[in-house]
Formats: sequence, structure tokens, C-alpha cells
Amino acid sequence: MVDEEPCIIKATERSKSGKHGHAKVRVVCVGMFDNNKRSLTIPSGHMVEVPEITKGNAQINFIEDASINVMDIESYESLDVDWPQDEDLKKKLKELQANPDSISSTQVEYWQLAGKTLINRVFSS
Repeated sequence: MVDEEPCIIKATERSKSGKHGHAKVRVVCVGMFDNNKRSLTIPSGHMVEVPEITKGNAQINFIEDASINVMDIESYESLDVDWPQDEDLKKKLKELQANPDSISSTQVEYWQLAGKTLINRVFSS
């Protein structure tokens, strides 16, 4: 987590320690919800905050222009999820929105992390 935003690590660099200092690690990462590039430089012995990820499968109830309503298959909990940033996922969901008959046979894999929900994959059941 960088700036209270869950991120995917893209690269790391380690620098040697100085005469009296600690080795440093530079981490380059991308935000999972906003796709912003972030950088973090910390001493190599320090701990970083890691979000807890809850994964689940859900059935799509309906697709609106602002959000997608899905229902968890195990708990029957209904969730409103924002549109994903990934263009391939957007394309698949737009096709489903245009053809509502195929929504009932389609499921999504979602991740809940840092109080937000993210659609990670669309597949047919």
C-alpha cells in the first residue's frame, strides 16, 4: 500500500548502504484502482503495509452506465462495483450490456481490498 492505495509492484531497486547508513530499496508500483504510477523509497529492513485480499465469484445482476451490480455466489451478498480500468474487461462487459440475455450465464471474479471492490475477470459458467 502506497499513499493508502493498494498497488501492484512493477520494479524494485536496491542501493548499497553508506558508511553509517542503511541499504535503501526503491519500489515502483501501479495503483490497482486508479492505474497511477507511484514510487516508494524505504530502508531495506522496514516493513510495508500489505492489504488483505478477499477473492470471490459472483453472478452479474445488472449492468448500468455508472456501476455493475453483482451477487456473490456463496453468500448471496449484492455488491455495486465500479467499471474496471482494464480495456479488455470493459469490452466484455459492454458486450454483455448490449446483449442482456447472456448475463445470466456469465460470472465475474472479484477482489475486495482496502474497502473497495474490483472486478478482476469475466468468464462464462
